[in-house]
Amino acid sequence: SLMGPSRDSKEGQKPDGFKDKNICKRFLVGFCPNDAQDNWFHNTRRKDVNVCTKVHSDRLREDFEKHPDREKYLIEYEKEFLTFLEGLVREADAWIQRETANCTGPGTVTKMPANMRTKMYDLQEKSDLMMKQAEELADSGDLGASKMAVVKANEMRDESKQIKEQHTFESQGEKVCDICGVRCNPDEPADYKAHLDGRLHDGYTKIRAKVKELREKMRNLPEKVEEEAGGRDAKAGDRDRDRDRDRRSAATAATARVARESERDRDRGDRGDRGRDRGRDDHGGHRGEGRERGEGRERGEGRER
Repeated sequence: SLMGPSRDSKEGQKPDGFKDKNICKRFLVGFCPNDAQDNWFHNTRRKDVNVCTKVHSDRLREDFEKHPDREKYLIEYEKEFLTFLEGLVREADAWIQRETANCTGPGTVTKMPANMRTKMYDLQEKSDLMMKQAEELADSGDLGASKMAVVKANEMRDESKQIKEQHTFESQGEKVCDICGVRCNPDEPADYKAHLDGRLHDGYTKIRAKVKELREKMRNLPEKVEEEAGGRDAKAGDRDRDRDRDRRSAATAATARVARESERDRDRGDRGDRGRDRGRDDHGGHRGEGRERGEGRERGEGRER
């Protein structure tokens, strides 16, 4: 058994424990390439692949395989697994496209060990010095020694050229693996084979094969099985939609309640304003009647006089 979150503990074992949220369903129906304890992308340049920290348990996988309702959950888990793997394939294809643009093209290439390169440069330098010496001998009138120096200089230059030609070839240029996206050089068979035997290439080979297998399986699913799997997905979606409707209904009810309370406040304010207006009208009417009666009495007294 493994340690940490992947430990196969039998304590509190239940036959359907594989359904818990902290259990990796990809591991149950196939493999988990980004398991935190066995990450296929570790020490590679694929830093954008998140690590899976869920439980990867062989015991739970056995429980899942023996469960009477295995088929009911298998399609659901495999659909989620396929979606995840297709994402990895899309990322790998994008990586392949970027790396292809950075490849060195075919052409003439010279590659030699460091000791041979040093020997080639030494011969070139000695050839140049010998040729200079031949010129000096010719100037001094020693034509025989000058001719011998020229011969030796040409021999050293020819040997230098021969070394370079022996280590020069037509390169195919760099290639990008269309499986894993690793850029490699087919001119170096050992390195190319090492890439083919590497974990990243092996991992993407399995991923692409599984995608092909699951796509074919999903295309040929019996209609009833597909409906059942889709029904479970739809139920989960319905629950989410129901919660959204409940939240919207509660928000609408709260808004309506606030609106009603505001309306009642306005009604109370309007009634208070009308009451004050009537009070002002009554007081003003009494004062007017008093003024009219006073003016009448004054007019009457004036006529009597």
